[in-house]
Amino acid sequence: MNVLHVCAGWDETNGAAVVARLVAREQVARGDAVSFASWASFRSLRRADEVWVHCGWLPCLWWAGLFARRSVRMPHACYDPVRLAYRGWKKRLVGPIERFFLRRAKRIVVTCDAEREWVERYLGRRRPPIEVKDIKKFFDLERGVREDRKDRLDGRGLHLLYLGRRHPLKGVECLERAVGEVNGSAAGKAELRIESSLVGEEKESAWKWCDALVLPTLSENFGLVVAEALERGKRVITTDGAPAWRGQPGVVYVEGFRNGTDDSRVRLLCKAIAEVCDA
Repeated sequence: MNVLHVCAGWDETNGAAVVARLVAREQVARGDAVSFASWASFRSLRRADEVWVHCGWLPCLWWAGLFARRSVRMPHACYDPVRLAYRGWKKRLVGPIERFFLRRAKRIVVTCDAEREWVERYLGRRRPPIEVKDIKKFFDLERGVREDRKDRLDGRGLHLLYLGRRHPLKGVECLERAVGEVNGSAAGKAELRIESSLVGEEKESAWKWCDALVLPTLSENFGLVVAEALERGKRVITTDGAPAWRGQPGVVYVEGFRNGTDDSRVRLLCKAIAEVCDA
C-alpha cells in the first residue's frame, strides 16, 4: 500500500509530526511505502492508496481531504472542548468546512477514549468509524523511576522540567506560581527549568538534569513528552488535560485541573510537587 502522511509541519518539536512518524514506522514494518508532505499535490494525493491527515483547521489539510481517494484523519485533540473554546469564534466560523472534511474521511484515529468522546460530540451522529490507537506501545514505559532518586536529591532541591511551547492552554504560568509558592514555604525547594525547543544533545542534557517532568496542560493531544520522560525513568506530573495518562504508573495525575480557576490549579500543582518530593 502507498501511504501518504500530511501534516502542516515536520520539525522535531511538533508532537503531531512525531506521532505521525511513529505510525508510519509501523506501516513501513508491514511493507507499506510511506511518504510525508506539508502540502501535497493533486497527483500525489490521487496516487496514494491512503492519506493520513494530521490535526485540523488548515487549508492544506482540507485540500488533502478533498482530493485523497481514501483519507484517514488523526485530529490530535483538535476537537477537545477546551481547545474549541480557545479563540472559539474562528472555529465556529469555519466549523462547517471542518466538519465536512472530517465526515469525508474513511475513519478517524484518536489516541484515547476521551478524545473519541470529543470527536463524537463535535460531529454528532453523522461521523466515520473512530479507532483508538495505542501510541504508548511505541515506548518503553516500564522502566519506572530511578532507584537512586533519593540519593540524588540529598542536599539539593527538586529539579523540575517543563518541555514545550509557551501557550495559554499549557498552564505554564500556573506552574511558575506553584513553584514560587513551594519555595516560599517550609516544604522544601524546587528549581524549575522551562525549555521550548530543545533537540539532540541539548534535550538529552535537560533530561539528565531533571528529576521530574511537569506538564500542567489544559488540553493535550497525547502528551508525547510524558512518554519520553517515562522512558528515561523520570517521574511525571501532569493533569486531566492529558487524559491518555490517567492511571499510568509513574505519573502523578492531577484531577480537576482543566475546569478549575488559576488559584485552584496552583494549589493542585503545589500538592503534586510535594507528593513527588515525598516519594
